[in-house]
Amino acid sequence: MAELPQDIKPNWLSVIRRLQSIAKSQGLSVLSIRILVDAEGNPIAWASPTQTKIEPKNEVSAFFELVSK
Repeated sequence: MAELPQDIKPNWLSVIRRLQSIAKSQGLSVLSIRILVDAEGNPIAWASPTQTKIEPKNEVSAFFELVSK
């Protein structure tokens, strides 16, 4: 297993895994999540993440093709 960058704390991995679990879609989307953290910045609990799909798919893809060149 590859080492984590030192700026990623292991106690955040469950939050990251949860976001990854809904990230795949048939186009572009925006993920949102609300995370309850303690005074040290450690995640305690989080709400179910949401995925908002961006439409129309074909126009968004064309836009990103232009700006990535």
